[in-house]
Amino acid sequence: MPKAGKKPYPEFTAELRKLGVPAHLCARLKAFLKDRHPGDQERIYHGLAHTHEVAGLTAHMLHRWPKVPAERKVLLILAAAFHDLDPERQPGTPARVEATLTYLRADDDARGLVAEFCDRFHFTPGQVSALIMATDYSEHPGQMASKKKAFERAHRYHFPDDPWVSQWGHRLAYWDQIGTYLHNTPEESRRRVAGLGREMRSIGVWRRAGIEGKSRRFLSRLRRDHLFTYLDAADRKHFDRLLGHFDPQRSSARKRRG
Repeated sequence: MPKAGKKPYPEFTAELRKLGVPAHLCARLKAFLKDRHPGDQERIYHGLAHTHEVAGLTAHMLHRWPKVPAERKVLLILAAAFHDLDPERQPGTPARVEATLTYLRADDDARGLVAEFCDRFHFTPGQVSALIMATDYSEHPGQMASKKKAFERAHRYHFPDDPWVSQWGHRLAYWDQIGTYLHNTPEESRRRVAGLGREMRSIGVWRRAGIEGKSRRFLSRLRRDHLFTYLDAADRKHFDRLLGHFDPQRSSARKRRG
């Protein structure tokens, strides 16, 4: 779980309980997730803490849309909990959406868990997968465009003529990207950014130099997104303070002091 910063949201399984998920199924979901993020959890970004952050933020933000049916809320929270699973990846490498979807289809425990949620709340494994696809991300515009088209195809196939999914897919993707930075201390956030940098370097995407600059550009883009205004005022304030810690002048001052 995230280290202490601002108080995090309630446990996402507590929100699932309020939506009618039985206690035994919540416990089964938590146990399933617990040991399926490979690698040293202190040195990676896409670990169990990130799962809890994104699923917790998703559950919390859904309070802003009280008219969304409980079944749809459960679907969104479940997609958030599964979105970066990919337990068969090499330790220290980023989670892959395609591999996550393959695992959810192939693993007996995963299939059984998803099936029980689907039976109780009237959605399908394909709908869970489609929403997970909305979180797929690339820094390269061409690759990102391909990922968006893949999500749109999955949307049309699994949610025919339903405009709901495109909008909620965008929200889920945003909460995935910003969730880590709303409650952690600057020190913990830097540790997590360093973990992300190691993951990206492991696949030849980032060099060691320039990680802080990339982080600031990425965080600044999240700050400009219209979904930022939906966040709680305290969360926006915390994020702005954190963004200030990635200012180049502050970074230079820290290095001089070091």
